Amino acid sequence: MKTTWEDIIQSDAMYIDLIGYGSILNSNSHEWDTSTPDTVVVKWFQRIYNLKMVPDSIDDQTLEEFRKKYWEKYWIKNISEVRDLWKENVCVLNCKYTGFSWDKVNGVVIRIKRQDFETYKKREAIYDLYTTRYHYIEPETGKITHNNHKWYILSAQEDYIIDDGHAFLPYHRFSREGAYHFWEYFGKMFDETTYKIYADKK
Repeated sequence: MKTTWEDIIQSDAMYIDLIGYGSILNSNSHEWDTSTPDTVVVKWFQRIYNLKMVPDSIDDQTLEEFRKKYWEKYWIKNISEVRDLWKENVCVLNCKYTGFSWDKVNGVVIRIKRQDFETYKKREAIYDLYTTRYHYIEPETGKITHNNHKWYILSAQEDYIIDDGHAFLPYHRFSREGAYHFWEYFGKMFDETTYKIYADKK
């Protein structure tokens, strides 16, 4: 079910739990301090490379801020290289709602405290926010522990996704290494539930 950051801000919640399913899996992510070691699995969503990494209409100043904050670790050195990536239609991970019980995504819990709600509202403006339920998963065995706690997941809005994109491979390797760091079982689940890594392929 869709909701909004405004609804969360207006609530009395002291924190919310987001599910991280991409680069946040890697402990070298700049956001790791907001994450917990809790590994989870969710149904009805599909992890897919269809969120365009470099949006079509964005000014150079904003691109440079993004490059320094998010992309320097992938050895992107300047705006010219960012523009080249735009031409190549490279994508980062998105979580698409399908409604099918056989679709699943594994990830980690990101706990967002109340004082950070407004920051996330601005930062994640291109995403729709969904509420659903998650289950804990043991990363070494796949054993599921059922849980009824409400959680949230971000799914990119239609204006920002493309059908003919493919993974930005340094980002993919970074995210995949993070999944395998938890355990091989967890990493294989990441591989099996990640789509459109290469153009026209799973």
